Parts: sequence; C-alpha cells; structure tokens
Amino acid sequence: MKKLLTGILVFAFLMGCQDGNNEETQDLNEPMQMANNNKLNQAVSEQADRSLRNKNNLTDVQVVNDDKQLLIAAQIPHNERFHMKKIEKDLTKQAEEKFPDYQVTLSLDKKIHLEVMQLKKQIAEGSIDQKKLSNELDRLIKLSKEKT
Repeated sequence: MKKLLTGILVFAFLMGCQDGNNEETQDLNEPMQMANNNKLNQAVSEQADRSLRNKNNLTDVQVVNDDKQLLIAAQIPHNERFHMKKIEKDLTKQAEEKFPDYQVTLSLDKKIHLEVMQLKKQIAEGSIDQKKLSNELDRLIKLSKEKT
C-alpha cells in the first residue's frame, strides 16, 4: 500500500514539474504572425513590437499601423501599475524617436489592448482593407484619449 501511494506521489510530482512549453503559453508570449500575402504593410508594427518587448518589462505588446499612424497597446506587470504615467511617457518617447514618420499613440488600457488584438486578427485573416483599417485606427485612438 505504501509503495502504491509513493508511486502515485512520485508520478504526480513528475507530471507537475513538466517543462510548460505547450502551445497555449507559446501563443501568448510570441507576437502574432501576420500574413505575407496581405496588401496591408505591418512591418513597422512588427518592428515596434520587437523593439518595445526587448527594451522594456512588458507582459504583452500589440501594435497596428497604417500609412501615417502607429497604435501601440501594451500591458505592464501588475506591480508597476503605480508608475503608469511615467512608463507611458517613456514608452511613447521611445516609440516616437524610433518612428518619427508616424503619429504614435500608446495606450496601457486593457480594452484598447483587446481591440488591437482583434484588429490584428482581422488583418491576419485579410478581412479588412486599408480604408477600414484607417477608420478603425482613428476610432481606437480617439477611444484611447478619452478620460473615464
């Protein structure tokens, strides 16, 4: 009986100590791949995503652009939320220096982050054109500047 119980505990311990490299965690940590056959150029977004992820302590970054605007939705660790204004100012300054040809808008708001994720999904699927993308970006930028 003790051998059976010991065997079960060892098995449970080994199963609990797995590597954790399953698809769910990889999907959350890696940037979404955009379709190459799409006519909407998101190279600037991908570059901004990599740049901000590498230099800062961010949990997630979602970036979308059109020909003149760059919308960045970032998530910061929970314990850094007391310094949101300073972090937002620093991240915006970094992005504006890196992409001077674009009107940069950065938001740390969760709702904007979710909306940008949905927009990126539409771009990846090819279900949105340039005009709709620009209109949606304008709407999200206006929403991010609203004070609640």
